[in-house]
Amino acid sequence: MTKPKQGFWSDMRESIPAYLLILPTLAVFCVFLYVPFVKALRISAYDYRGIGDLTDYVGFDNYLTVLKDEKFYSAFWNTFKLIGADSILSIGIGFLLAFVMYRGIRLKRFFNTALFIPYLISMVVIGSIWRIIYDPTIGPLNQFLELIGLEQWAQPWLSNEHTALPAIIATWIWHTIPFNMLIIYANLMTMPGDFLEAAEIDGASPFQKLRYIIVPYLMPTFATLFLLTVTTDLRAFDMVWVMTQGGPGGASEVITSYVYRKAFSTQDFGVATAASIIMMLVMVTIMITSQLLGRKRGDQR
Repeated sequence: MTKPKQGFWSDMRESIPAYLLILPTLAVFCVFLYVPFVKALRISAYDYRGIGDLTDYVGFDNYLTVLKDEKFYSAFWNTFKLIGADSILSIGIGFLLAFVMYRGIRLKRFFNTALFIPYLISMVVIGSIWRIIYDPTIGPLNQFLELIGLEQWAQPWLSNEHTALPAIIATWIWHTIPFNMLIIYANLMTMPGDFLEAAEIDGASPFQKLRYIIVPYLMPTFATLFLLTVTTDLRAFDMVWVMTQGGPGGASEVITSYVYRKAFSTQDFGVATAASIIMMLVMVTIMITSQLLGRKRGDQR
């Protein structure tokens, strides 16, 4: 009888070629992820201005500075407003468009391609285009409102603290809808037709088929899209910076623009790095919690 220890070493010897194949990938992963992360942890413990050596050790003072800063909480809250609106509206509208495409319409390939174009455009380009659209003097949005008799609604959208963030969120959702639509549509196309045929034989209405078959079938897809939405929106920066730079008065500030401003406007790299690490911990917590909840629901089923 082979001893477990001998079997273990035998398996290890057989796995050596596989480990050698993935070694370059692991090396690159460590160099570009773990090494910078360790460096960032070290910088967050110093009063560092971006030049010279790390000499002024402050411990956790940078973290306390971030946690006492009202602008950080404002940026934090704005980021989660973006995540909430994007999760509900973008995934919801993406599902409706995908369902319409799945049911079948004329020129389906044309609309499928046309609707996906916004996702292919660079964030910087989108921000520049929509900044012109929101322009209070030459912007098409205000001109359209005046044309239909709603001139009282026309306003400087990106200069008003009450409308700057909603305007950015609307633009962001316009950009993310096509991706969600495509993923949901692809999963709809893989759904076995037997489910719907059996429901139709049982006399199920279109709404019942949607509620009891299609939506439950897509729940794992919705969960995946939610996780992607959270990770993407937590890193939102380029569009926000192009459109408002976090203004006016921080009304549209998000976590990434807050970190950028701390690092490159005030040269306070220690505080900026501490804020980045706090946000990373929040992101990891959300991911782990979502995974645990998803696993728990799977076990209950």
